Amino acid sequence: MKKIVIGLMTMMLLIIISLIYTTTTTTTFAQSSQTSTLQLQQQQQQNSFCKLTKSDMLGPFYKENAPFKQRLGEGIEGERLIITGKVMDMRCQPLKDAILDIWQANSTGEYDNKGFTLRGKVKTNNDGIYLIDTIIPKEYATGDITRPGHIHLKVGVPNQPTLTTQLYFEGDPYLTDLEDKSLVMKITEANGTKKAKFDFVVENYKEYNK
Repeated sequence: MKKIVIGLMTMMLLIIISLIYTTTTTTTFAQSSQTSTLQLQQQQQQNSFCKLTKSDMLGPFYKENAPFKQRLGEGIEGERLIITGKVMDMRCQPLKDAILDIWQANSTGEYDNKGFTLRGKVKTNNDGIYLIDTIIPKEYATGDITRPGHIHLKVGVPNQPTLTTQLYFEGDPYLTDLEDKSLVMKITEANGTKKAKFDFVVENYKEYNK
């Protein structure tokens, strides 16, 4: 009888030890999995990469010292267009206080080369978001070529490389293979206002130098 009791107690002790080991192992594995997941997420964030926006020609109509404007197309005849989006760096991080320097033709395909009509600058907010309030530019002929409607921009943050590019419009019959497809915006309409979205990715090496 004594041997039976000892045997039962030994079995119970083994079961208890097994349960303790299993619980400890499971907890350790769960903690390890959580740590691994967190490390993976951090690594993915560090390794995230956004492709730089394609550049495009400056053209002959750029003027320096354009003023900051809330609305480029105010009082100008034409279809109102609002473009919104973000300016980000190569790690997909939004850039505060990035400057967008904009110039374009009017609704008859002409540039204002005397003043700053349809020329101006806007700045991104704390979340890297910008808004351009302008009008749809018309295509115009230059030599034997008809250029599709487009908007010129120089985009960047102070003391960093500046992107020079152009934005085009989906469905423009004058688009050719010369215009990079990644720079073509899709246009929607709401309450009589044309709208488009475009995110810029520019060079910014400030964070790399810290």
